[in-house]
Amino acid sequence: REKDFVEQNKEKWKRFEDIASKSSNSNPDELDDLYTKITNDLSFARTYYYRRSIRVYLNNLAQSIYSELYKYRKGRKNAFVSFWTEQLPQSLYLARKELNISLIFFVFAMVLGILSSIHENDFAQLILGDRYVEMTEENISKGQPMAVYDSGNNVDMFFAITWNNIKVAFLTYVWGAFFAIGSLLILLYNGIMVGTFQYFFIERELFQESFLTIWMHGAFEISAIIIAGGAGLTLGRGLLFPGNLPRLQSFQISARRSVQIMLGLIPVFIAAGFIEGFFTRFTEAPDTVRGAFILICFFTVAFYFWYYPWSKFSKHPPKINLNHLIDQGSEIVDLQKLRSSKEVFGGTFKVYRSVLGRLLIISISIALLYSIVFYLLNAETLTEKAYLSNSFFPIGLFLEQFTGYSIFPNMFFPNVLAMSLIIWFSLNAIKNKFLEATNRLDWILLIKTTVVVGIYELAVWSGSGFLIFLAVLMIPILLFWLLTSYVENRSLINSLQRAIDLIRGAKRNIYASYLGLAFVSVLLIGVVNMPISTLYLEGLLWNIDAEADTQLKIALMLVLFVHKIGIFLVVPLFAINQLLEVYSAKEITDAETLRELVQKIGVTESAYGMEKE
Repeated sequence: REKDFVEQNKEKWKRFEDIASKSSNSNPDELDDLYTKITNDLSFARTYYYRRSIRVYLNNLAQSIYSELYKYRKGRKNAFVSFWTEQLPQSLYLARKELNISLIFFVFAMVLGILSSIHENDFAQLILGDRYVEMTEENISKGQPMAVYDSGNNVDMFFAITWNNIKVAFLTYVWGAFFAIGSLLILLYNGIMVGTFQYFFIERELFQESFLTIWMHGAFEISAIIIAGGAGLTLGRGLLFPGNLPRLQSFQISARRSVQIMLGLIPVFIAAGFIEGFFTRFTEAPDTVRGAFILICFFTVAFYFWYYPWSKFSKHPPKINLNHLIDQGSEIVDLQKLRSSKEVFGGTFKVYRSVLGRLLIISISIALLYSIVFYLLNAETLTEKAYLSNSFFPIGLFLEQFTGYSIFPNMFFPNVLAMSLIIWFSLNAIKNKFLEATNRLDWILLIKTTVVVGIYELAVWSGSGFLIFLAVLMIPILLFWLLTSYVENRSLINSLQRAIDLIRGAKRNIYASYLGLAFVSVLLIGVVNMPISTLYLEGLLWNIDAEADTQLKIALMLVLFVHKIGIFLVVPLFAINQLLEVYSAKEITDAETLRELVQKIGVTESAYGMEKE
């Protein structure tokens, strides 16, 4: 009976009312449990007491606690702390075989480098280069074998070394996309180089001094390369061994896991660069101090990246809900639903995949027009300002030369227009696919997009390293601002404060998925550029009968064209990502979807003067 139902549950409902009115303290677990019970009671009341006021009371009670519950669920554990204590260790544990293979393979390559140096006198010159060997021999003759670490400005060395470590580790990782073989090749080369380098000093009876100097920073630097190799093998394993999953879905899972591992290496990169830039140069420090420091560095890496994940999950292996991780793509995407940061990351690729066909055509078209404009504006001075490189990073061509306005200042407006067009076309494609099937183009949106992109490009135009860094950091905020204006049909001026209110009110960390997306985007650009830069370009030029200057122009424009296709294919990812962030923030703040669901309950029947839901 209804009376018994009320008597059995009224204390629970009273407690819930106290929490909703904030007159009583609660913990997240209690609130979660109460919310589950209230919704169960509401379902019971809708079935047996649908004509009674108890149903309306419970419905209002459940609605009133919605935002309070989400706040607790979101704040249950700080996302930053959770990443380092839960998510990353779990990914490391699941990738433990790949990490062990990477470590063993690197050690094998080091031994191979040492044995090759023993049996081949000129092996060091072949691997390290004649110039470096000659310089080191000269320093040894002066009694300063480690003099190379004493030169240069500390701060400049720190940034240069950190950037170089990131490039090498990223190269090791990204080549894992080629069925893991690429990562093994990079590990092989670096391992042989380290073994050759170390034996070079052993042969000259300088093992102790070289070991205590080089491995002060090498403990972190080499460890980062090995772990990046493990991440690359994890990436490739998803393609090679999909198991019972479709190959694409297996790759998605391995990509998420490997990206987390690469994000976890950021402090290691910084630490290695800082040590090499500021501490390695102190070669006069006591050997015991330097030796202890090296052991501490190795212990830190071994503990966190190997032992800690094993000790945390070996007895209770993590259970992965594949249905949650894998985006089957069968259901219709609801852009306006509330999503967590992890769901935003996954939803970004689902929306992207659904409009990929259009984006591919648009990207190729804009890249072609951009390349033509670039050539027309810079044909006379192209070979004087631009040049090819054999360096893999950035993908066979120093592409920053084309985005540096100090070299090509006339490309400011083409860059702004091209980037604005790809974002604009992406949003129109999404609108036609998910929101409103119409062929009308929103020209006001194009103007808004151009303004926001122009702000970013002005920072690049300034040439200031700080402003460029700030502009890159502001990309998700600028997109969030633009998409708030787009979603709510506001002017950019009016939507600025609204965007700030949404981010604050929803307490959204819009960088959570942005960082992972940045790693994936660089990977995608590398996959697009790598074949043309390392294989097809050279083969194509062999078959073009033209002067060297003409061949160079063709090579430059071809690589630029392909690179722009890669750029224009990944830019929509960031726009989609922040579009989902805007809708999630709006739902947390305004609960529009929840209100619509409540209103749809309505009145479907009236009997004896009582309303039936």
